Amino acid sequence: MSFQGIPAHIKGLYDTDISAATLSAITDKVIPVVTEWQSRPLEPLYCIVWLDAMYYKVKQEGRVQTRCVYNILGITPEGTIEPVGMYVNESKGANFWLGS
Repeated sequence: MSFQGIPAHIKGLYDTDISAATLSAITDKVIPVVTEWQSRPLEPLYCIVWLDAMYYKVKQEGRVQTRCVYNILGITPEGTIEPVGMYVNESKGANFWLGS
């Protein structure tokens, strides 16, 4: 979604207005955190790894489409559960993992 389309989308979903300045301030705070998380070093070993998917619906160009967020969670040897990765895909199915 374009930066200009986000306020209209939020208005349609939540019936609330968000200014370009507020949206810019939010993205300026969030993007560095996301970039840092994406570039973090992973553990050398995960004892158990879960591969899961969450499906959601989006309205795009007047049509409702199904999208998918693939989640990978791992348990470290110390017993903590960590998100290893999250991937958004426009289609669903096992073929996603073959292309990764």
